[in-house]
This record gives sequence, structure tokens and C-alpha cells, in this order.
Amino acid sequence: MADEDAGRPREDDEGLSLSLPPISLPAVRLPDRIRLVFPVPDPPEPIARPRRVRTSWVLVAVALADALDAAAVLVGGPTALPWVRATAGTVLSILFAGLPGLLYSWELFAALGGRGWLSVAPTATLLVVAGLFVGD
Repeated sequence: MADEDAGRPREDDEGLSLSLPPISLPAVRLPDRIRLVFPVPDPPEPIARPRRVRTSWVLVAVALADALDAAAVLVGGPTALPWVRATAGTVLSILFAGLPGLLYSWELFAALGGRGWLSVAPTATLLVVAGLFVGD
């Protein structure tokens, strides 16, 4: 009697019903060794060769930056944009003089300490020149 009722919907069921026959899956065995293959991207593009820049051009760039800094101090006063001048000068000095370029930040401390006129000094140029002599 239970077999006859298996295919028919029951009276108390409302909605759609679905019945499947029993399914048996085959035994699954994994191999002893599994090799994973990851996609390998195309070979990376070669890094562009660093360009050589003449020392004279570096000196011209830092001397120009120091001249602009000194002009800003002379025109706007020693307290004119000390944060901007110190940040730009420190970044430029680190770029051209390396880690010793952090010494450029003394100009900010001089401006904040009331001695802003000291920032007229060509600090970036001196750091690059010192780096040339120490680096050799």
C-alpha cells in the first residue's frame, strides 16, 4: 500500500512535490599525488633602464629650488608657508641627496623657532654637494 501511495500526492499536501528514486554514487578515489597548475602570467616587462642624469643638471635643479625658496623668504617673510617650503625642500633633497636629505627639515624648525631668515641658506644645494663628496 505504501508503494501505491508513493507516486500520488497526498491530500494534505499543498504545492508542488518531487520525488526521486534512490541514487548511488560511484566510489571516488583521489590519486596519491595531486599536481596543481597555477596560471603563470606573461613574463613581466623589463624594467626601464635608469637614466643617467648629469651632475650639473642636478646641481642646477637644486640651486634653482634653493633660489625659489630664498625668494619666497625674502618676498613673503620668514614665516611665509614654512610647511610647504620645508616639505617640498625635504622631498627634493631626499630625491637628489638620499637619506641625508632629511636634514633639510631644519629649515622648518628654524622658521617655527623664530629664526626663519636662516632658511635663505642653500640647504638642498649643500646636501647634494656634500653627497657628491661623501659618495665618492
